[in-house]
Amino acid sequence: MQVTADRVRTRAMSDSSTEPRAGFIALVGRPNAGKSTLLNQILGEKLAIVAPRPQTTRNRILGVRNIGAAQLVLVDTPGLHRPTGRHRSRLNQFMVDEAKNVMSEVDALVVVEDATAAQPNGPAWSYLMEELAGLNKPKILALNKVDIIGNKSRLLPLIQRFAAAFSVMVPISARSGDGVGLLLEEIIKLLPVGPPLYPADTLTDRPERFLAAELIREQVFLNMREEIPYAVAVSIDTWEESEKAVKIAATVHVEKEPQKKILVGRGGQMVKEIGSVAREEIGKLLGTTVHLQLFIRVDANWTDRPDKLRDLGYDRSDS
Repeated sequence: MQVTADRVRTRAMSDSSTEPRAGFIALVGRPNAGKSTLLNQILGEKLAIVAPRPQTTRNRILGVRNIGAAQLVLVDTPGLHRPTGRHRSRLNQFMVDEAKNVMSEVDALVVVEDATAAQPNGPAWSYLMEELAGLNKPKILALNKVDIIGNKSRLLPLIQRFAAAFSVMVPISARSGDGVGLLLEEIIKLLPVGPPLYPADTLTDRPERFLAAELIREQVFLNMREEIPYAVAVSIDTWEESEKAVKIAATVHVEKEPQKKILVGRGGQMVKEIGSVAREEIGKLLGTTVHLQLFIRVDANWTDRPDKLRDLGYDRSDS
């Protein structure tokens, strides 16, 4: 089922434009640039999970925003990077392919770049530009996190370097929303003329179970250190709805027994804490009381096993 305003509140925004426009816009960029934060800011709702770690986003996340006569179908993507070292698993390749596939399917691209870590001549940026070079699509550069740059004069050389690749650049803060209104105006200009692609009350095409699993995984990212978050996936085992509550049982998958022990914590304290906060977040999403039960399971080397990746939703070979 699609998540709509029946379950997740959407916010209307007036606009002077009267010409119907609608289209798909990909939010792309390097890991940890702020793409998911920007999606949530534009939607006015928490749809994509956010953590201060790179490669939190694994799947494409679609969000719909209606502004006047325009409908923006925004697609958040995993961070684009060249898989090397510990990032060469099948899971990691799926993430990179997911981003590339989205880029080839949309009408326009918003390239989100972290202004505090931007290196226009660096290898990571060069790789991103190589992937963008073959795409004959409109592109906007959203230079993010400008709010935490004290001396704004530091932005000028960055803007000058990026000018060769982007005709439109908008400094923004995805966290505070500064500059996002101007970014939306530029995006609307790129949308094809045409009727809406989704019903007016649609927020996303992702099912509630997927969103709930993501919120659980978010808490693992926020509470665990080192490699454990990258070895974690979440599956929903059961989902029972009543008039007063939703009862959910979910499994957190890890690759090794020591990871399971750390995730469970002494006396089960860690998994209880993760479950408690995740339950609250899911309750906000669904607008109802949630009862959540978590199980921890070891699935050895699941990030490199095609069968497990398929079971956990990290395989598009059949789509």
